[in-house]
Amino acid sequence: MKQIIIGLAGHIDHGKTALVQALTGVNTNRLKDEIRRGMTIDLGFAFLSEQITLIDVPGHEKFVKNMMSGVSSVDAALLVVAADDGVMPQTREHLDILSLLGVKTGCIVLNKVDLADEDWLMLIESDIHELVKETFLQNAPVVHTSAVKNIGIQELSATILELKSRINEKSDYGFFRQNVDRVFSIKGFGTVTTGTVSSGRLSIGDTVEMLPQGKLVKVRGLQSHHRPVNTVELGDRAAINLTNVEIGREDLSRGNVLAEPGYFQPTTQIGATLKLLSRTQKPVRQNQRVRIHLGTQEVMARIFIIDKSSLKPGEESPVIYALETPLIAGWGDKYIIRTYSPTDTIGGGEILLNMINDKLKTASNLVKNLFYGTYEDRLVKMIQSWGARPLNETRAKLVFSRSPQWLDSKVNLDDRINWIQYKTDRWLVASSTVAALEEQINNELQKFLSNNSYRLGLQKEEIRQKTKADIRFLEFILDSMVNSGMLSHEGEIYYPPGHAIKLSSSENELLEKLLTLLDEEKFSSSKLSELADQLQEPEKRIKLLMDIAEQQGKILRVEGYLMFTRRNFENLKSKLHSFFDHQDLLSVGDFKELAETSRKYAMPLLEYFDQQKITYRTAGGRKRIP
Repeated sequence: MKQIIIGLAGHIDHGKTALVQALTGVNTNRLKDEIRRGMTIDLGFAFLSEQITLIDVPGHEKFVKNMMSGVSSVDAALLVVAADDGVMPQTREHLDILSLLGVKTGCIVLNKVDLADEDWLMLIESDIHELVKETFLQNAPVVHTSAVKNIGIQELSATILELKSRINEKSDYGFFRQNVDRVFSIKGFGTVTTGTVSSGRLSIGDTVEMLPQGKLVKVRGLQSHHRPVNTVELGDRAAINLTNVEIGREDLSRGNVLAEPGYFQPTTQIGATLKLLSRTQKPVRQNQRVRIHLGTQEVMARIFIIDKSSLKPGEESPVIYALETPLIAGWGDKYIIRTYSPTDTIGGGEILLNMINDKLKTASNLVKNLFYGTYEDRLVKMIQSWGARPLNETRAKLVFSRSPQWLDSKVNLDDRINWIQYKTDRWLVASSTVAALEEQINNELQKFLSNNSYRLGLQKEEIRQKTKADIRFLEFILDSMVNSGMLSHEGEIYYPPGHAIKLSSSENELLEKLLTLLDEEKFSSSKLSELADQLQEPEKRIKLLMDIAEQQGKILRVEGYLMFTRRNFENLKSKLHSFFDHQDLLSVGDFKELAETSRKYAMPLLEYFDQQKITYRTAGGRKRIP
């Protein structure tokens, strides 16, 4: 791991800023109000080493929003408790926030030890251990310090270095993403954003998308730890100098996201898990207004609790949020919710569905289904949910906020999902989806043929309407079923192998007479009524037999009303190929002569040959497609 981020959390006036200064020599209070009031209001950053960034966050309850922006990307946490105060409200709230965001390691700093005697320190330590019981800090070391008297600072620095070795490598999702936590302008350079790289890598000259605005901006320069660099990557603190004539400082602020284009769309509805803190004072009610904090973003939302009217403290449930302003959310992102007023952290969870376009009932069923299961199960269930309209690469990137290469790695480990390549298309598909669609097609055919004895099978378009499948994916399934012997087909009519239309002997005899007549006509198509007169049969019966012959491939229908036998068509096709063996260009007159027909029939026939990719139209006539 190149760099790690460590956040200092805790109640106001417990000495977080002083500790950062004692460790690094940097006073992170940079705002005039912070210096005047002696209180941290916004995020402060200092570097303990080239690999370790310290983030100092506000401890006052009014600035918890800023605190969450700072700790949204930390790898480890220092929970700072003042020896003269002990555990205070924001000590508890900050610990809750860190736990909900999935921070896994850290240490406890008992600061201002010079202001307390040994007995009092033992009592405070006991309170702290009770506080962190069953949290990620349960077995964390406790370092005694005094930032003012320089007590324990070297030990704390050594503990931080030891923490670094215990931090797990971050998962890289294969594309660049940064939650913006600060924006400023530098004369002569323009707009600069800062934040932690939460995924991928970025180089000078790259183009990124500014979200939720959806504007593309170019990277003019990069810095990390105050040094110019050519590239930043996962885990780095990065200052990004952006250049684009269409953006300015006023377009960007904390809460924006910079990402490689194609991975996010602003959303106003999300599905998620939600677990309420046990210390929460009241249940969360259906449609309650809450604040959602995700990364450095804060948006207001209404909550829909699935299958419940309320959620009690300590309970967990699948939920859907209706957002009042667009949010940039990735699949699996951690988030926090706070009450609207008065503000208090009450819970948090993980994003299960980062875009919802379906009706509430459909979306609720999916979110509930995703709620139960492991991480791997959720991936499979999400892919399954797209059914016969599977995810292509472009859509998969948006749904999962993961690169195709990251998805490849998951596909390689799970035989329940596959990438399917078909001609120019590539889809992410669950194996169960393929099996289910094949079974549905077979069932639809059996049901249809049991009620339609004069039909050979179903047209491809009829199958699409019954299955609601994506047409290209349906073509892949039908081709696969034909190749594996599960289906037979005649043109675009699909039917079970061995199935045939069963005609009576009199019907077969009449059909042969009809085909003989059409063979003799060649390319001068009679009307149905005329054929019926010649055969002295009802027009309705002739139409039925014509439809059957068409399904069997014995008759070709052109423009819906011209009917020719396949035998005549194949003969004409042979004549065409012979013609092109000696000549390059076919005129309408040439074709009329070959087909022995009039212009009335020649023009639709020529267009049919074009559609069949046998000829193509050019100046002066037709040419053969190689």
